[in-house]
Amino acid sequence: MPIGVSLRAGWSAGVSPALGPQALRKKAQWTALLLVVALLTSACGYRPASATRSVKGQSIAVETLVNRTTTFEVEQILTRALVRSLVEKSSYRVVQDRSRADVVLRGEILSILATPVIFGSETFGSAFLVTLNAKVELRDRRTDKILFKNDSYLFREQYEINADVKYFFSEQNPALERIAADFGSSVVSTVLEDF
Repeated sequence: MPIGVSLRAGWSAGVSPALGPQALRKKAQWTALLLVVALLTSACGYRPASATRSVKGQSIAVETLVNRTTTFEVEQILTRALVRSLVEKSSYRVVQDRSRADVVLRGEILSILATPVIFGSETFGSAFLVTLNAKVELRDRRTDKILFKNDSYLFREQYEINADVKYFFSEQNPALERIAADFGSSVVSTVLEDF
């Protein structure tokens, strides 16, 4: 009989017969903790790349960058890196046919320079400061409205590389792939954050 009385008393107080007061208190504490964590993480300022831009279109075409430098085929490597970054960091669907795209990304490589900043004993330089100056533009294909434009986009980063400087910008240099990936990521982040 005492068990039935305590069950009835628990039901009348709104307490589940399966959970005691301590278990309910612990459940309430966990719920409050989860609510606080959810509020803190949603207010931290970080958003997915797709949430940082207004919906201007669902598809994007990336035109091959124009190479205004003397560096052979660097435009191919940088364009591939831009496409890869768009696929990884945005909700855009990358299309090859410009006529099927909602927006078009185009640009020019104005200059690219690698300056040795740390010298090694066996190589010309073991760390280089890479400075890349480019023009970048994002246009709405239908209206021809410019959504983003920077005529002097400056990318600068230091890289530890063990290479002879005359082969620094050759296609065989794996460091160029790293530079291209960082450049592509930088451009895509800047373009997506800007509008």
